[in-house]
Amino acid sequence: MSFVIARQRVYDAEGEIYGYEVFLRRKGQEDRYPTEVSYNKATFIVAELIAELGIQRVSDGKNIFMNVTLDSILNRSLDLLPLRKMIFEVIPSNVEIGQSVYSLALKRIDSLRKEGSLFALSEDLYSGKFVELLERVYIVEFSAKNLDEGKSSAVRRNNKKVLVSKIETQEDYERVKPLGDFFQGYYFDKPQIIKEFEVAPFLKTTLMRMIGALNTARSIKEFARIVASDVGMSAKLLRFVNSAYFAKRKEIKDIVQACSYLGMANLRKFTLLIAANDYMSVENPNLWRKSLIRAILSEEIAKKLSPSLANEAYLVGLFSLIDEILGVDKVEFLKEVSVDERIIKAYTGEEGTLHRILNIVEKLTEAEYEEIPEELLEEVSKESGVPKEFLKEKLLEAVAKAEDIIKL
Repeated sequence: MSFVIARQRVYDAEGEIYGYEVFLRRKGQEDRYPTEVSYNKATFIVAELIAELGIQRVSDGKNIFMNVTLDSILNRSLDLLPLRKMIFEVIPSNVEIGQSVYSLALKRIDSLRKEGSLFALSEDLYSGKFVELLERVYIVEFSAKNLDEGKSSAVRRNNKKVLVSKIETQEDYERVKPLGDFFQGYYFDKPQIIKEFEVAPFLKTTLMRMIGALNTARSIKEFARIVASDVGMSAKLLRFVNSAYFAKRKEIKDIVQACSYLGMANLRKFTLLIAANDYMSVENPNLWRKSLIRAILSEEIAKKLSPSLANEAYLVGLFSLIDEILGVDKVEFLKEVSVDERIIKAYTGEEGTLHRILNIVEKLTEAEYEEIPEELLEEVSKESGVPKEFLKEKLLEAVAKAEDIIKL
């Protein structure tokens, strides 16, 4: 698919260019957001390209307006940007945001403000529900058709500025000019393309259908049809099944064959990884890499100690660093997102076998993976009853497999 990074001018009350809004669009459809791309993915793409092209090329050295959601604002790619020139406009998320993520987003906003960034708020979030957010913003945006004197006065009483967007005609402009501080719309000018590029993003709707089908699909073929409907997702699945994660003699090129080869247990694993990989690997690549290593290693050790818990052990390893990655209370966060109770009990120690496996992998992954101390292997082997040769072999395998997953 062909996409573009485009920009559109934002004017101040004197008619001078105050900055540019920079956004992702499908080629030929610069007037609306490409809904097949998740906001978090779009944030990463736009941030990377702004960093690559530089502020002079992107905005002629002026301010850059960039849309972010409360979850995508956690994306560390924002740190690549010229923060003193950034105005991040907070818009509604693709999915409902829990209290943990909301609290984390507020802390992130405070951090970016200290670096010199400003924040704006879309009219969709201008409510009492987000009062802490309103306290932190400099601008509130309204579309020309929705702005009236009452809203403008309320915003200005709170010492905020008003951005009026989607101004289409001179009549629109004359009406809202006394009500606003900044102005934008087709009446002034249309978006300008900064860069065109090709990308095959997975569709968020596809991912949601896959998650739903994990429990409802009547056959592997039914699940495969969902994957095959999306070119980007199909490519990811084929890379996954043909990676070092699975030992095969012949490359698999057919989606139905790939799904049949994996089976529903591995398809669940793949779906979970895809749901997290694009976000987590950007946010904190080192911790995400370690999480993957722990997940794979936990599963292998469980197969040795208690095969019936292999799937649960994988998830225990995968979520073991979620508190460090997201800066949340691990147990409370996992409860909030409805993770299986057995996984949570592994961290509290109430699930003995899973807790024991977690202790093993935590010790093994604290050292440098390529140079595992023999004394550490001896110690862990003695405590767990698992042969040290097995532990070393599976740890190195987990490192290699984790690298393949990150490249998906």
